[in-house]
Amino acid sequence: MLAEYIILAILLIASMICDIREYRVRNIVTLPALAAGLGLGLIKKGLPGLADSAIAAFIPAAALFALYALRMLGAGDIKLFCAVGAVMGIKYVLCAMAFSFLAGGIMALIIMVARRNLRQRLRHIRTYLKTCVFTGSIVPYTDFGDKSDGSKFHFSPAIAAGCLIACIF
Repeated sequence: MLAEYIILAILLIASMICDIREYRVRNIVTLPALAAGLGLGLIKKGLPGLADSAIAAFIPAAALFALYALRMLGAGDIKLFCAVGAVMGIKYVLCAMAFSFLAGGIMALIIMVARRNLRQRLRHIRTYLKTCVFTGSIVPYTDFGDKSDGSKFHFSPAIAAGCLIACIF
């Protein structure tokens, strides 16, 4: 069990460094952890362990794809959750995802208050939801390439916080 926690710690630290520097979590960070998680599953429990790790890696991708398609969550964040799942398992990754979104909501609120754009962001989401309802179509929420609109923040620290809370529980 210690190996999983070491891999998880390295993954989360490397992801946060990469995300803060480049506003993205690169494959060079997530793929080795994903491979290590699959390898640990195979070593510990044979083919059933490999299957469990693969399923735990697939669940975040399936569960979060809609948020990616709406441009509410980046692909690197989803791949980070997939790597966490492969390393730590299904139950853990589901718990970590829930705590990560809670932590992310709190971080987003703090950031909006600090940037003094809470009203602007609330108006934006209201307009977005109205557009989706009235047009009957779902459009991307934001443009990930535009970092100047005050709507983006690094989500990897929220994922790290969610993983830490999941470790406690």
